[in-house]
Amino acid sequence: MSKIKTPIIELENINQRYTLGTHTIDALNNINLVIYPEEFIMVMGPSGSGKSTLLNVMAGLERPSAGVVRIYQEDLATLSDRELCEIRRHKLGFIFQLFNLHPILTAKENVELPMLICGIKRKQREPRALELLKLTNLEKRENHRPHELSGGERQRIGIARSLANDPDLILADEPTGDLDSAIGRKIMGLIESLNKIHGKTIVCVTHDENMLKPVMRLSKMEDGYIISDSYL
Repeated sequence: MSKIKTPIIELENINQRYTLGTHTIDALNNINLVIYPEEFIMVMGPSGSGKSTLLNVMAGLERPSAGVVRIYQEDLATLSDRELCEIRRHKLGFIFQLFNLHPILTAKENVELPMLICGIKRKQREPRALELLKLTNLEKRENHRPHELSGGERQRIGIARSLANDPDLILADEPTGDLDSAIGRKIMGLIESLNKIHGKTIVCVTHDENMLKPVMRLSKMEDGYIISDSYL
């Protein structure tokens, strides 16, 4: 990875502290991380190590207690909630462990939803959604609702939806955590293709070492710290 590229994400001295009654929890401690375009980085650690909190801070879903977060060189602390929402709509794609699909919508309608929120007209949404369902091998399931699909199929819809607005950066939170190992490997292969074939920057958090094969960089977390960060 050439370091002359402009970073897509920069985290400087990030701390995240929560107060629960008389107790404080330090979820993130002095995190420094720079991610470049077209990297595929896996953030690995046990439950409670701070992985999902780190992803939320990257996405601007949580404002850190201290430190600086930049996406595309924009300091998120200087942006309003509305401006943060616009960045998430247009520049970020999200893949969730539990799919987060709308149960009453068909596969095609779930993929269309981010485009609808962004005001894209139906005549543009529909062909884009069908294109993404074809990319994820679900073109024959476009009219099925989530309860009619397997877990792997639902996650592929989630991946298609994450690409709806053509973001450069995909944030995946335990994308195989609710799937068996065989289906999980297929899902990771699809995510790998988004990186290698389509040039998407991928940040994926997991606790499963079996999911490491496609990644180019591994960051390990423990007790809110990044304890190692290396290219594989």
